Amino acid sequence: MISLKKDALVAQAGQTLLQQLPVDVGKLQKAAKYLEPKRIKQIAIAAVGGSMLLSLLGSIGHERLYQAAVAREMKKQLEPIRKRLDELSEQNEDLIRQNEMLREELAKS
Repeated sequence: MISLKKDALVAQAGQTLLQQLPVDVGKLQKAAKYLEPKRIKQIAIAAVGGSMLLSLLGSIGHERLYQAAVAREMKKQLEPIRKRLDELSEQNEDLIRQNEMLREELAKS
């Protein structure tokens, strides 16, 4: 008699626990189907493949970020050189004009 009461209380406690669970038990049973040995291998392959893909995308993203940072730094370092090159180009053009003017004056005399 005690064991019947005990079994009844255990069953009632189990039902109460199932009602209080936030997860549907049917969903758990469906999820348990995927834990069969043949499915575990497929899940493992998918997980490893996904992990490798994310790692590859992360590496590519990191490389692109690094390249952008290097390009920005190079642009900063080359800016004074570009300014100096522009100044020298202007001076060169002025000297060419002066040279032409002097040649014209020499040709006239």
